[in-house]
Amino acid sequence: MDRISKIKRMYVLSFLFSLHIAISAYVNSKFLTQIIDESYVGILYTVAFLFTLFLLMKSSVILKNFGNRRLILVFLIINMISLVGLITSINPYIIATSFILFSMTNTLVFFCIDIFIEHFGTSNTIGKTRGLYLTILNIAWVLSPLFSAFLITKEGGYKAIYIIAFIMTMIMTIGLVFATKSFKDKTYIKTPFLETFTYLKTNAHMLAIVTINFLLQFFYVWMVIYTPIYFYNHLGFDWNQIGIMFTIMLIPFVIIEFPIGVLIDKYNLNKRVLLYLGFSIIIIFTFLISFINTSSLVLWSAILFMTRVGASIIESTTEIYFFTNVKEEETYLLSIYRDMTPVSYIIAPVIATLVFLVLPYKYLFLILSIILATGFIYIPKLKQHNGNILPN
Repeated sequence: MDRISKIKRMYVLSFLFSLHIAISAYVNSKFLTQIIDESYVGILYTVAFLFTLFLLMKSSVILKNFGNRRLILVFLIINMISLVGLITSINPYIIATSFILFSMTNTLVFFCIDIFIEHFGTSNTIGKTRGLYLTILNIAWVLSPLFSAFLITKEGGYKAIYIIAFIMTMIMTIGLVFATKSFKDKTYIKTPFLETFTYLKTNAHMLAIVTINFLLQFFYVWMVIYTPIYFYNHLGFDWNQIGIMFTIMLIPFVIIEFPIGVLIDKYNLNKRVLLYLGFSIIIIFTFLISFINTSSLVLWSAILFMTRVGASIIESTTEIYFFTNVKEEETYLLSIYRDMTPVSYIIAPVIATLVFLVLPYKYLFLILSIILATGFIYIPKLKQHNGNILPN
């Protein structure tokens, strides 16, 4: 099987797994309010991603002992077991444990997929490869909100979502066994966690891109956990309306990210300018969420859509910049980069829980916009086209 065929298969499998995550992502927090108060739902996310972060920190050692192919299959099996718990149990402790395992393995599987994509891709088409990869994943996210709303309202509630997710994971597992038969692990570079941070401190542009990725993941975490609760419990929208709004909201990821990848490859588009644009858009429209008092589905859809225009510009540019500057075997850098998702899931719920103590729910989004504004500090630290870094 040639390189192009292999990466195409990885795209298909990644789409399935992304869909399996996406159909549950925006309903998980509301589902968990059945066993825990809405103000403390984020704590379960924090616990899940503390464990995830620990495993990512040990990724080089684990990969050396297991290999990427065997490791991803272990994670997929655990993922299916956790879904069985979410589907069959009514015990709060089993549901909480299953959710933690489900959340952990979702991130860890995509860490392993990143290694496959890097392995099967080529260095001169990173923008196109990553742009297309992100677009395929995001098609799954665009399709999921209406599908989730249908399952909740017509086909048996939240449990139906986890049943579909289980089926998708099983298909993904079987497909992966055949798609990666010829995969050979490279020698993964083992670098202690503190040494990796030392490397980042002495490579300002890499520290900057990792921090920018953290801010983006922080935004995703905040929105995924708290937006569904806000729209359902506080603004009075039903799941069908939320499904429509969230579908519209996610469209920018499909229509923007691949073209940006192509433009960066072909015309060497200035990544710093793109990031300034993306952060400006995401900050303005996230800020507005706290101050809009309307039940207009159209207006809310437009505001949420614009937040994701900004996010899609940031995401595609950040991914391309990072993967242009790392090699497949440099798993310590890939691990730090992907660590930003669990780190965000650890930090964001804690901050949000503290915000609840002093501010009404709607001002969560004001605080989020202020946090995102710190991104402007790091953009100038990125390399220009000629490889230089702007002075601080």
